[in-house]
Amino acid sequence: MAVAVVRLEGEDIPLEHRQSGTTVLFRVKNDEGAVLYFEDEVEAAKSAVELSNAEQS
Repeated sequence: MAVAVVRLEGEDIPLEHRQSGTTVLFRVKNDEGAVLYFEDEVEAAKSAVELSNAEQS
């Protein structure tokens, strides 16, 4: 199973996050449809590794 990290900017950021003034957001998504959002790139990467490791178990 794959885990993807995508950098979102501008109109790609979901409205609820844009309204809080967020200018860059990272979306972590796995093949099962779990989606998490992070403002910090390092936290997004850590989450992606954790999701990937959980899927391999």
